[in-house]
Amino acid sequence: MTNRLPEDYKLKESTGWNYFKITEESQSFRILTSPIIWWEYFREESDGKVKPVRQKEEFNGTPADSKEWNKPKEFWAFVIRNHNLKKVQIMEITQQSIKKEIIKYAKDSDWWDPKTYDITIYKTGKWKETRYSLTASPKSKFADVDEENAAIEESKKVALDALWTGDDPFALPF
Repeated sequence: MTNRLPEDYKLKESTGWNYFKITEESQSFRILTSPIIWWEYFREESDGKVKPVRQKEEFNGTPADSKEWNKPKEFWAFVIRNHNLKKVQIMEITQQSIKKEIIKYAKDSDWWDPKTYDITIYKTGKWKETRYSLTASPKSKFADVDEENAAIEESKKVALDALWTGDDPFALPF
C-alpha cells in the first residue's frame, strides 16, 4: 500500500453548493422558475451506493427495492436565488409542510405567483421533531435591477430536466 495518491488523480469538483440546503438559520430566497414535480424513492445499488429512482407519476405502493426508511415521496425542484449567498441554486423539496406553505401563498389573491416575492424559511428541531415555517415578504423587485436580471438569466441556464437522468443541471450546454 502506498501513502500517496495516484499521479493521475483529479479531485472531482463539488457541485453541492449549487443546491439550497435548509439550515437552522433563517434563509431568504426568490423562486425563479416553475417547479418540476416527480415522485422519488432511494434504493441501494449492488455497489452499496444509495441512488434515487424518479418518475413523473406516483408509484403504485412502495417498490420492493425501496430502502426500508424511505417510501416514495412527491418531490419538487425549482431554481431559486438564495439571497443569503447571493447565488442561483436549485431548491428540492419533499417536505409537506413547506409545499403546503408555498401553495397557501400561491392560492392567496394577495400573493399569487411566488416568483414575485421573497420567501424566508425557518427550520427548528432535528430529525422527526424538525419543523419548517415560511414567511413571504411584500411583493417587490430585487433591490438591485442588475442583480435581478443576472439571476433571471442565470436561472435560464439551469437544466432542471437533467435531474431526471442524474446529470448536472448546471453543466449542460445550451
